[in-house]
Amino acid sequence: MSAALDTLTGLDKLADVARQVVRDTPAPEPSVITIYPSRNEVNIQPPHTSDPVAALGMLLVWTHRLTGITGTWTHTDDKHLHVSFSGRGPAGVGIRVYGSIPFDFARGYMTLPAGERESVTPDELYRLALAIRKGQ
Repeated sequence: MSAALDTLTGLDKLADVARQVVRDTPAPEPSVITIYPSRNEVNIQPPHTSDPVAALGMLLVWTHRLTGITGTWTHTDDKHLHVSFSGRGPAGVGIRVYGSIPFDFARGYMTLPAGERESVTPDELYRLALAIRKGQ
């Protein structure tokens, strides 16, 4: 068996996991799915929306079945709040879900200087989404 066939086996498994996650997640199809066989990882970017609460909510929906979730949020130099969660999905595959909203929506609810990054939990993201919704 060649190394190419071994790689394809890993790719096939990851494609099956990606298909399963998309099929079983009650959300619109993601706009980007990236498969990394060398890292045993699938990255998912939910579809873009101009509604910041919907954008944050989609991150939560796409991560709700993952285990061992860790997250970060970053105030990017281009004035966005970039959020990334990583965890384990089916068959132990690493899954990372990421997205962003304009930082202006989060301003007043959090202090995070431009260029800085902090850890974040799904609960904290949920509370931020509620605060933004209440303030709209």
